[in-house]
Amino acid sequence: QPSTPLLLQNVAPRITSILNSFSDDDTSTARHEGTEQLLVEHDTQSSSPALEVKEEELQQWQTPQLPILTNLQLKMSLIEIERRRKLKQQSTQHQHQHDHDQSANSKTSSYKKNQEAAILIPLCTVQGTPSILFTRRSATLSNHASQISFPGGYYDEALDGTHNNIGTQNNHNHGGDRLVNTALRETQEELCYNIDQFFPTSSSLFTILGRTQPVPSMQGKKVTPIIGMCNYDLPPHSTEEFQITFPGNPDEVDWIFTIPIRELIEGETSEPLERWSTSYSHDKGKKEKKNVVLGPAFHIPECSKKREGDKIWGLTAIVLRPLLRKVFGPVFYGEGVGGIAKL
Repeated sequence: QPSTPLLLQNVAPRITSILNSFSDDDTSTARHEGTEQLLVEHDTQSSSPALEVKEEELQQWQTPQLPILTNLQLKMSLIEIERRRKLKQQSTQHQHQHDHDQSANSKTSSYKKNQEAAILIPLCTVQGTPSILFTRRSATLSNHASQISFPGGYYDEALDGTHNNIGTQNNHNHGGDRLVNTALRETQEELCYNIDQFFPTSSSLFTILGRTQPVPSMQGKKVTPIIGMCNYDLPPHSTEEFQITFPGNPDEVDWIFTIPIRELIEGETSEPLERWSTSYSHDKGKKEKKNVVLGPAFHIPECSKKREGDKIWGLTAIVLRPLLRKVFGPVFYGEGVGGIAKL
């Protein structure tokens, strides 16, 4: 395979520039039609102190990179995460357990809440066509089984280091940024590619272009999207060559595939987004439908390994949509294509 595709070489500086510079509009403009209005209505009608999010808590998520969520979407996400945490805590307290068991559970919950994770958004070309690589998680996993996702996982200090210098991006574990190391390590573990066998002229399969602001998972984990550029033009995912190159770890993924950026843009749709669509009684934990807020989802083109119900949704779609609209769409197809430069 040739070295880094010329197309990606040409657009890489612009992508990096967009990721590291944004206006105030990026944190105030709705990411989906109708979303912000409903969230404002929900926010203004909620007077319980339990629903308040302190400014310093919001600031922990607001780094100097492109935001995925608006300020209000971030606030409502954190409120929903806290609501779920309290319901789980109440459920645990109602069980007949010994005091030391309850104490152990409390410590475990706190540890998990403070965990960080990183995901890689693998930008690539497939026979010259700008594309993004995805995985389908194994059906045997305890969390998010069979969901379409980006490769990634939890930060491990022993494996990923402690540096926060994104300037040394391309090293796998030699003093580079710790979350970049996490994303690359987890990607290699999931895709199982052999860099020496298939890509002998490169020290890494991916060149890191930058990152976005972190986003919260519904478990309260801080997830940082890392944007990486594949250094080689890839064959179609349906070919034996692709499958040999990316055999995948069957314990973690059961399908590795790519979708052209153009098809992702054209295949965008909407569906109710659970993290913002439901109101709850904090006193009784009773679930009451209040409004439906639509979030992004993306169609997956037909192919032999696609299953019924396969789609890009949830956190993966939440991260993908602003990247398509603010970064990849404008860079590859121009500011005016389908209005994709606008949120």
